[in-house]
Amino acid sequence: MALRRKGSRTVVVDGRRYRWVITLRAEPVQGVVVELAEGPASRLVAYTNEFAVITPGMVALGIRAALSAGWEPDMRGPDFRLADDLWGPPLLTP
Repeated sequence: MALRRKGSRTVVVDGRRYRWVITLRAEPVQGVVVELAEGPASRLVAYTNEFAVITPGMVALGIRAALSAGWEPDMRGPDFRLADDLWGPPLLTP
């Protein structure tokens, strides 16, 4: 299922354009869902703590980490879950 354009943002990483949204869960965490902007197939899902400020730079960092860990955004399949230790610490916390 593709992300809606309304409410999502784009980021370019290594020449490829991705669309991303911040998502909230019932637990005290927030996350990011990322997919290719054109021809999306597999989605990246990554969670961080509720106080993290999620910036386009942080999303780009997560995309690069996921690609290094084996995420193939062109291939159909289940969501790729990025482990917290690969995401790294939040860039900004209150």
